[in-house]
Amino acid sequence: MLLVLLCKAFSNVRRLIPKTRKSFLTYLWAPRMCALIGRVTRFVRLEKSHFPFKMKLSVAVIFMSGLALSLAASRAKRAAYDLPDGAELLVGAIRTSFVCSNDGYYADIENNCQIFHVCHTVVNTDGTTEMLQWSFLCGNQTIFNQFSFTCAYPEDSVPCGSARDFFYLNANLGAGPNVPFHNEQDVARAVAVTPGRAAQPIYVPAAGGAPRPPQRPFRG
Repeated sequence: MLLVLLCKAFSNVRRLIPKTRKSFLTYLWAPRMCALIGRVTRFVRLEKSHFPFKMKLSVAVIFMSGLALSLAASRAKRAAYDLPDGAELLVGAIRTSFVCSNDGYYADIENNCQIFHVCHTVVNTDGTTEMLQWSFLCGNQTIFNQFSFTCAYPEDSVPCGSARDFFYLNANLGAGPNVPFHNEQDVARAVAVTPGRAAQPIYVPAAGGAPRPPQRPFRG
């Protein structure tokens, strides 16, 4: 600030000195030095005027970056019962008591099987294991059929109250390509508890490989 005032004073005095008496200091070096000081002063003022805005902008960028990272992390590791908006309109008051204990697909009996869960065990880099749980909502007027692992109409599904009796079918998911997902005993058990299916005859393979008689398939 002092240098700026000196340069202004020098400029006023310089106008009063005849050109013939101006020395090298007053005629060439001092004006250039004052001009440089003026540029530096204007730059500093400009930076000061923009500093609050830049500071606020930096804080906003840091905040938004942290928020984006937290949202990405929460979506990457989806929480149980993270359901679409308005799920209560279909299910009613949602009970959040189901906890995964084994891998597979599981109907949520306490929520009328209108919600089902996918459970999967992952191994972390440090060797520890973690059970992940994802929750899904079946479409309107459908429930999760624990026999077929699909959402279906109640009349084509095993009753929700019997869903726990078919949790064991999850073991067939990793049994290998040569192991059928359902065997005859599984089908018979499902038919016995499915509405409108109990009166249907159960096919028993005949000796000698007789052809299977046609019948309405189980649409579970």
